[in-house]
Amino acid sequence: MSGAAQGIGLFGAMRIQAQVIGALVIREMHTRYGRENIGYVWLFIEPMILAAAIGLLHSLSGHGLPGGLPTFAFYVVGYTPFYLLRAVLNRAAGSVVQNAPLFYHSRVTVTDVVVARSLLEGAAVMVAMAVFITGIGIVTGEWPHDWVLMALGVVSLLALCHGAALIILSLTVLGEQNVERIVHPYTYLSIPMSGAFVMVWWLPYELHWWATIYPTVHSFEMTRAGYFGPVVPYHYDVPYLLASIVILNVLGLLALRVARPHLEA
Repeated sequence: MSGAAQGIGLFGAMRIQAQVIGALVIREMHTRYGRENIGYVWLFIEPMILAAAIGLLHSLSGHGLPGGLPTFAFYVVGYTPFYLLRAVLNRAAGSVVQNAPLFYHSRVTVTDVVVARSLLEGAAVMVAMAVFITGIGIVTGEWPHDWVLMALGVVSLLALCHGAALIILSLTVLGEQNVERIVHPYTYLSIPMSGAFVMVWWLPYELHWWATIYPTVHSFEMTRAGYFGPVVPYHYDVPYLLASIVILNVLGLLALRVARPHLEA
């Protein structure tokens, strides 16, 4: 802890850091969408448009889902959080270049920038999901079984993505220019194993263990369990999910520590 931080105390330092992150969130919104209020709306509209399109396409196909789950709601609840994964990972590599002038300020760190971006994407997806769920509830009368469990599923996915974003950013700083080229197609190729559109219980029993190795599967299963309730089987392991979050974020922070001298050079 720096001398300044010791002088103002731990809670004072935390308050200042929270103010820094809040300012970075506002700056990120201004940078992406301008300073007009209508521009901010796009932050929530974009994931909603994409999720609604996916949901409608599958609904109009006429194919039902195992367990009788409502098609539109299933794909909306799956794609909206997946948009979060895609947005956080795809934007990670550009965090340094797009915010380079800010690092001349002693209180602004690369970690602050990544946290601010993750929080912004998380808030956008949460609002989009709330709008969808409210609309579906008003039209069909079907409301989430457990709001808290569903929110925890989305938050856990955000935490996983944040750790991965730190690693991607660190590799980019270390000169691995191909990382960004790999991440973009990976976010699409990972759809089948991410758990966004496929439930574990749909798979043959022999594949259940292999499917749940991928940490995001647990987040999506938890989110669906919160929304649909005990009408179908779910497969998520909270200790495994928490361990995955801790490991990814610790590895991300260690990687960032290795990359920091290259950033300051």
